[in-house]
Amino acid sequence: MSTRTAAGAKTLPGRYYTSETVYRRESERIFGEKWLYAGRAGRITAPGDYFLFENGNENLIILRNRRGQIRAFHNLCRHRGTRLCKAPEGRFSSSIQCPYHAWTYRLDGELSGAPNMHEVEGFAKSDYPLLPAACAEWEGGIFVNFGENPEPFTEAYAAVHGKFSIWHLSELEVAHRIEYTVRANWKLIMQNYSECYHCPSLHPALNRLTPYRNSSNDLEAGLILGGPMHL
Repeated sequence: MSTRTAAGAKTLPGRYYTSETVYRRESERIFGEKWLYAGRAGRITAPGDYFLFENGNENLIILRNRRGQIRAFHNLCRHRGTRLCKAPEGRFSSSIQCPYHAWTYRLDGELSGAPNMHEVEGFAKSDYPLLPAACAEWEGGIFVNFGENPEPFTEAYAAVHGKFSIWHLSELEVAHRIEYTVRANWKLIMQNYSECYHCPSLHPALNRLTPYRNSSNDLEAGLILGGPMHL
């Protein structure tokens, strides 16, 4: 049982929700260095299938290559930084081609074609593959990391390994997806989903099904906070 009390407990000062400086630091140290959930592996079942994942100013192509592996690459050409792909999801036939100068990449990220660049002394296609991002699959979910030397995914998520196995999450299929924009700081959204103290007043039907007093946090240290809500 937790021994914490409310003595001295306060909400974060307002600047943590409005300061551009704080947000830039969070973008670098949290969103730029930690593992982020990007989507379901079921979205890219066949070789060439892809979807785009956006994080701040960064954009990734997440695809399944010819060997069935899931890979993540920065969505920009190594020539002039042109965005390679604009459609949010789809399928590449056999390669990825830049719409600007027609540099062409295989699904493993290697540069396979660069028109007339053979005439340039010292140019080697092997020097210009797509820039990769770390990628991992767990329980049917795809996770990415923008950091240069990220902590191994198995270590970062060690606290939750095995906690969801009884639900066979890898076998679930997405029936419908809704995307919408919330005009709020990301911490407000996370705080809202991290407690159900508000459920009696805002979600009375849910509270009757699973009263908020039946919820608990069994992960109170590390990067992940959460716990069950019992029926």
